[in-house]
Amino acid sequence: MNPEPLPSRRKLLKYLLALPVAATIPALCSCTSRASAGRLDIASGEDGGMYFQFASLLSKALVANGVAEQSHALNTQASAQNLAMLAGNEAELALALADTADQYRKDHGSQTQPLALGRVYQNYFHCILRPGTGIESLHDLAGRTIGTGAPESGTWVTGQRILEAAKLKNSANAPTELQYGYAAGLDALSRGSIDALFLFGGLPVMPLSELASSMDLELLDVSGVLPQLRERYPDLYDAVVIPEGTYHGVKSVQTIGVGNLLMARADMADDLAGAIVKLLVDHADQLVPDSSAGIQFLTTETLISTGGLPLHPGARTAYRELHG
Repeated sequence: MNPEPLPSRRKLLKYLLALPVAATIPALCSCTSRASAGRLDIASGEDGGMYFQFASLLSKALVANGVAEQSHALNTQASAQNLAMLAGNEAELALALADTADQYRKDHGSQTQPLALGRVYQNYFHCILRPGTGIESLHDLAGRTIGTGAPESGTWVTGQRILEAAKLKNSANAPTELQYGYAAGLDALSRGSIDALFLFGGLPVMPLSELASSMDLELLDVSGVLPQLRERYPDLYDAVVIPEGTYHGVKSVQTIGVGNLLMARADMADDLAGAIVKLLVDHADQLVPDSSAGIQFLTTETLISTGGLPLHPGARTAYRELHG
């Protein structure tokens, strides 16, 4: 599968000029950030997951490079939870899948709208099976029991869209869905109490790596519904591959990818948003977890590709300065 080509300098600057910005949100953009550079906590993900690892490195880099006096990576269960924490001033930054962030903005009108600082990682949708289930396609999930992710998590949001695209929702033989997070879902899979588990994460998902080292597992190709997803939700979904060897004994599989975005509130000061963006670009080497085998988007050319979600005006200015 050919990677998406990087844009030329001219195309990049044209793209930056055309990006949606927060100037369309009344009053908020002139406010100063309540967080300032004193404290920048990051709502991230479950302990052991790639995004908690990334947030932990980012929090250290924010302090080490003088962008914040204090910063902590916060354990959470879901992208929607992260965005709610951001809106409720429980965190100053949040990681969220682009499709979840897009839905959150649609559901919450013009109030407390989160804005993107950049796309930082590729997320890979996993449909994990025990061998011998006889499941060879999405349609074979009919009538089965599956783990579909913690409530309102990125896994759950995207999984629901995949099931709808496969016409498995509300059918006479719809699968039984159990809303398990990483730990509970992998435990249920290992015990055989579910037939399949949905899981969204960067590569590799370390708890899955640990399980694959102790038992045989398979991954199901879910890419067949990508055209339907792209038609209904433009710009959000990518064709990606989980390479062979990512997990012990598991073959390569095509699947669906979604960008993971670093989000901030609209009232974050422009200069602070710009400083965070420049840290992402200038200190990218400090922000890649040792275990990471996936794609990081820590260059200007890729950070700006936010799936149509508007950039914070301070981030937009920073990207233009970086390509001055």
